[in-house]
This record gives sequence, structure tokens and C-alpha cells, in this order.
Amino acid sequence: MNRTKQAAPLALIVLAAATLALAGCSDASKTFGLDVTPPDAFSVATEAPLSMPPNLTLAAPQPGAPRPQQISSSKQAEEVLAPQTALANGDTTMGPGQEALLQAAGPTPPAGIRASVNRQAELESRSPGFISSLMSFGGSAKSGNAVLNAGAEQRQLQENAALGTPVNNGPTPVAQPNHPTTLLGRVFSIF
Repeated sequence: MNRTKQAAPLALIVLAAATLALAGCSDASKTFGLDVTPPDAFSVATEAPLSMPPNLTLAAPQPGAPRPQQISSSKQAEEVLAPQTALANGDTTMGPGQEALLQAAGPTPPAGIRASVNRQAELESRSPGFISSLMSFGGSAKSGNAVLNAGAEQRQLQENAALGTPVNNGPTPVAQPNHPTTLLGRVFSIF
């Protein structure tokens, strides 16, 4: 009996030490099912839909082989992050619908058109500066900055609606700018 009394505390000490050792291991809680691990949302891939080939001849399935239309999750991530690489590696032939859409879009734009448009917009958006305003005597150096005459435009729109003509029929009524006519007024309008 003496021996069983000594074995009980020793068994408790070993059990307590094993519990403490396993408590520090995260893998042990997963192994015993104590930790809930939901599936990773980023590694879950969607299955491609089933489709029949046009000639209805099916290839014999190979056990364990990956599906031919299934894309790996790393390939999907690469396509999302850099779509141009996915398009470069794929089939580049276009169908008749794609060709018709491209023909309906018109001719291809000239090379460097975006740089030309950006350069022109930058030049147009710059302020005229002191010398330009001095040379134009306070007036606008740009000819495209006309002010619309709202009353005349409204009358023109009503006339076009009454006649059944398009709204853009006729010249756009422009208000005359009020520039100072005296030299002293022009000098002070610069500043």
C-alpha cells in the first residue's frame, strides 16, 4: 500500500508537467480539436463550371490528374495583381465578335497621343503670367475663354425646341467682356 501512495503523487506530478508542456504547444490544441480553424478565405478556389466540348468527344479521365480548366490559387493571384502577364501567356487569337468590336471602335490612335494631350492640357492650364497680361492690356490672352450670354442662350434653346430643331442649332451667344477702355483702367486691371 505504501507503494500506491507514493505512485499517486508521482502520477499527478507527471500529469501536471505533461499538461503544462502541452499547454504551450499550439499544435497540440489543434491535434486534440480544442482550437477551431476555419478555412483560409484566400486559399479557397472556385471550381470552373462544367462544359461540354463542341465535338462531344470526351477524353478518358485520368485518376488523380488536375482538371484542365482549374487554375491554381497562385496563378489566380498573379492574374489579379498583374493582368497583363496572364494575357501575355494565354491564347491571343480573337473571335469574330472581338474583331467586329475593334473595327467598330475605329482606327488605332497614333502613338504618343496621350503624351501630346497631356502636354497640351498643361500648356492650357498655366496662368498667363505678368508679361502676357501686360501685353494684352489686362484682357484675356486666350481667345477660347468666351463668356456665355445666358439670356440669349435660353431664348435660342426655346426657339429650337419650338421649331423642333436640335439644341445645338445656331451659333452660341457670347457676352461681350467688360474691358476697361482707358489706359489707366487697363494698367490697374492687370494687378
